[in-house]
Amino acid sequence: MSAALSRISCLVIVCGLFYVSSWTVRTVLSKESDSETPGSPVPVDTIPSTPNDSENEGTGNPLLQAVGVLGIGHIQSTLGFIGVTADAFSTKTYDAKKVEDLMMGTINGIDAVKTPLRKLRETHLSDEDGEFIDRMIVTYESLQREAKALTNFARSRKTSDQEAFAKARRVALKKLEQLTEADQTTDAKDRNTDAIDPDPGN
Repeated sequence: MSAALSRISCLVIVCGLFYVSSWTVRTVLSKESDSETPGSPVPVDTIPSTPNDSENEGTGNPLLQAVGVLGIGHIQSTLGFIGVTADAFSTKTYDAKKVEDLMMGTINGIDAVKTPLRKLRETHLSDEDGEFIDRMIVTYESLQREAKALTNFARSRKTSDQEAFAKARRVALKKLEQLTEADQTTDAKDRNTDAIDPDPGN
């Protein structure tokens, strides 16, 4: 894997994750009226191509590890944000329009993260790193479906839509569980690799 390309790709994603997280927090804490719609996130720039180099090949890439940790943290906070929004709707703190605005912002914010993740997936990743990025994207998509399901329920207040939201939330929780299990497995393999003496003859 090209270490230089991975380094730039990961930095773009890390910046995107920080942007989306901070944008979501600003949305929650804003004093906007229910008629105002949160702005859409700024599109992430295209990842530039760079020459290949062999630096750090064969070792765990700390930037990819940072992407994994930040990604899981962002997914957890997004899952919590959707849950808090659902609770606020159930207590009539938020009306349907407010829920729709917040969930649309959440869906758009996730799109801003998925784009560079897909570009990173197209680089020369190891099989394990590629599978983890795939799992992360799938988990983000499950969050988008959950956010959409909450919007539908807020609009209709139908029992069927409430059940659909509950099902979507269970799926998102399961995907997050699978993602964290994959991350822990990868970390354990990295630690085992680091523990091996590279020159057993010494």
